[in-house]
Amino acid sequence: MPAPSLLADHAVYSSQRFRLARETWQTVDGPVERPVIHHPGAVAVIATVASGQLLLVRQFRYPIRRWTLEIPAGTRVPGEAPEMTARRELQEESGWSCGQLQELTRMYPAVGVSDEELILYRADDLRAGAAAPEPGELVAPEIVPFPALRSCVERGEICDAKTLFALTYLGIAWALTARPTPASAAEA
Repeated sequence: MPAPSLLADHAVYSSQRFRLARETWQTVDGPVERPVIHHPGAVAVIATVASGQLLLVRQFRYPIRRWTLEIPAGTRVPGEAPEMTARRELQEESGWSCGQLQELTRMYPAVGVSDEELILYRADDLRAGAAAPEPGELVAPEIVPFPALRSCVERGEICDAKTLFALTYLGIAWALTARPTPASAAEA
């Protein structure tokens, strides 16, 4: 099947963080219109401050109107290397800096509506410092032991896709505190 071709791209809204467009595409079924969020990309950082302890940030998220517990992350600035964004966001949100930064993987968190690419990093050789959040960015660092992560998920404190993916990537949230499901408990 041939790939669709872009016929029109009309800006609906634009800001420093993203652009919302109404795009028209030519497909084998004829023209279709789709709303698309164009995003400069983002980074997220897995940082273990000590053996078995993960650095997270408690942050108020305006769209869902509540506090969450997340790995440090942020939007890329056009022209800034992703590694520099990761270092900057780690320091701004948590106050911690790192000596080493390793790219782990890249993903698209919402391919149905956005072209945002999220790059996941691992930070090592951490050093504590002072956070410098942007105005209106309500955020504070928290160090969470690996065994406590599952209860953070169960309570809904950890609820964002990037952090859930990071925990799964690390294999720590469920493996350390796995409980039998009702079906498997009945079989035992």
